[in-house]
Amino acid sequence: MVSLLSSLLLCVVTLWFLFGALQGAVYRFLQPTLAAIDPSQASAFILAWQALPLLAAVTTGTVLYSPDLAQWFVAGHCHTGQCAMHGPQSSLAVLPAAALVTWTLYRLLHCLLRQWLPARRLRQHLIQIGDRCGDVVTLPASEPVAFTVGWLQPQVFISTGMRAACSAREIECIVYHESAHRQRHDNLRLLTSRLLTAPLPARWSQVALDDLKLCCEHACDLHAASMLSRECVAAALLKVTRIQRQCIPAGSLAFAGNRTQQRILALLDEPRGRLQNHVVVAVISVLVLAMLAMINPLHRAIELIP
Repeated sequence: MVSLLSSLLLCVVTLWFLFGALQGAVYRFLQPTLAAIDPSQASAFILAWQALPLLAAVTTGTVLYSPDLAQWFVAGHCHTGQCAMHGPQSSLAVLPAAALVTWTLYRLLHCLLRQWLPARRLRQHLIQIGDRCGDVVTLPASEPVAFTVGWLQPQVFISTGMRAACSAREIECIVYHESAHRQRHDNLRLLTSRLLTAPLPARWSQVALDDLKLCCEHACDLHAASMLSRECVAAALLKVTRIQRQCIPAGSLAFAGNRTQQRILALLDEPRGRLQNHVVVAVISVLVLAMLAMINPLHRAIELIP
């Protein structure tokens, strides 16, 4: 039983790393397509792309070690007269499995402690000292800041300094933008992205994470522009970038500060279209078929390990 469980865990975690490396190498070829489509759709695609290594590893491991499923994808073969369908096992898998699982759990816990808990405590503290009006909490601070913080129940915060430095229309623009972050749960989206890639080397996923942040900002800019105008949002972005000096808290999304120039150019450019449903279905089908086609070679390769 120990050999089977350790072999299964070692297989899943190792495949997570292998698929993560492949994902990081392939992502740059997908960037032009993602940059050319609607940012709301692109943000969903990027998050799904980052979840793919873990999902593929868990699915592959489940099929490999489930006799009822493996019989559909693994060619029949025998070992010393034993021909029953089986998952590949190794008596040497215990130590490497323990090391990899320990590292994975450590990285996941480290990510939660750095992101989830500080933002949760900060949100509770700011709500206590601020003045709530509808969906917005005004903070008694002279520094001009505006951001959204919180995971399951995100909250929009704007300082009195920001209200004093901006016109009523600019404040309205900021509120629309931050409310879109709140409605889309972008903070939770980014936390999920970090958790999905936490055990992997940062260089494999950092580009995709940066693009996910930018897509979230683009989507919220467009929401604000749909309520006002693109020119109004671009002007507000430019002004807030100029007056805002304080760094935003960890685990929050601010109105300005994340690749502002690109966001302004995107606002002034032509609207981006969405990928058609049949294209999305075709891509998903190809990925699923490729994953299933790998199961039999993986089974044989794992069995070569003593």
